[in-house]
Amino acid sequence: MHVQGMVTGEIGERAGRRRATLRTSALGLAALLLGACAGSPPPGATATSAPAGATELLPIDPALVSGRLDNGLAYIVRRSPNPPGRVAMWLHVAAGSLNETEETRGLAHYLEHMAFNGSANFPPGSLIPYFQSLGLSFGRDQNAFTGLDRTVYTLALPDTRAETVDRGFLYLADIAFRMSLLPREIEAERQIILEEKRAYAGARQRVRDEVLGRLAPESTLGRRLPIGTEAAIRAVGPAEFRDYYARWYVASNMTVVTVGDVEPADVVGRIARHFGDARSVPRPRPPHAGVAATAGTRAVVVTDPELTQAEVELTRVEPARPPVTTVPAYRRQLAEYLGTWMFNRRLDAELAVGGVAFLKGGASVTEWAHAARIVTVQATAAPARWREALADLSTALERARQHGFQTS
Repeated sequence: MHVQGMVTGEIGERAGRRRATLRTSALGLAALLLGACAGSPPPGATATSAPAGATELLPIDPALVSGRLDNGLAYIVRRSPNPPGRVAMWLHVAAGSLNETEETRGLAHYLEHMAFNGSANFPPGSLIPYFQSLGLSFGRDQNAFTGLDRTVYTLALPDTRAETVDRGFLYLADIAFRMSLLPREIEAERQIILEEKRAYAGARQRVRDEVLGRLAPESTLGRRLPIGTEAAIRAVGPAEFRDYYARWYVASNMTVVTVGDVEPADVVGRIARHFGDARSVPRPRPPHAGVAATAGTRAVVVTDPELTQAEVELTRVEPARPPVTTVPAYRRQLAEYLGTWMFNRRLDAELAVGGVAFLKGGASVTEWAHAARIVTVQATAAPARWREALADLSTALERARQHGFQTS
């Protein structure tokens, strides 16, 4: 039996299910944000926020060279001589599975696969052999992944010679603007995508999909997992690929990041040469996921006969916070990190002496795809002991809310 309130788990990406969530800590000290799980702050606590007018920004690494081309493409370059004679580059596209429609679920991930199946300068079948001739290994030095709100292409080059760096940028620019998207290649890749989906369709994933679909039912969040649906994967064709590609793969929606034993000014010039001729269009507005803060108490119960353990969770969902860019916001995040860490240490101590019914447990706050903030306390137990585990977890949570932590 599987009893679960929320899962913060692996989300389908290039390998089928890579982690797309960022565990940014968080349940504040006395307030813990654990109070948010119950819908109210602990007794005597007051809401905290940045002081009015506080605008002290976090410092930026002075070694970073950043800017935008005239067409809107952003770039970040950092010189790093360790390891010597090496350079890595990433193409970040600010579009993932949340940018799909109901009929095209899985298209963003499918399109990521198509980046390796033909472009203007790398015909089908030539890309991987070419990079292997440079000593690169596909999957290690050359790869990609798809998340809810992003698709990222990665490349680690074996040297920093001008022709090697240029070839790397040519490849990324081809992905950005010149994919071939040939019908025969789309069809050939279809079965690979379907097999990838089936390979991860076990009991835990079935439960995860069900829970995520019901966690914030008013939003698209749980219905846009990157692996998509079998029906959509079977149905999408060249027209849908070209529409998504033209809409979201534009210079203003991309960032090129380069780190290595290179001269930043030289790299910026090469980026401008390879990416600067792309069309200039306004940055497309990302779709709104529609996440609303949890109101009241409700339960999600999902079972599967193949599971051998039960998970119980207390969860609150709310819209995502803005990125942490100011000193006050960073201080708040740090306090929340410490609160989470202390709560988890307390659970570990109780587990060590056998004082609770569960086998493992912990708290986390996930900022999920810039769309939702998910506050969770979770425990794993033997199926027959899920009620006891839930009671022990609730007791630990309430004790932290009521009494906080002692200094020691």
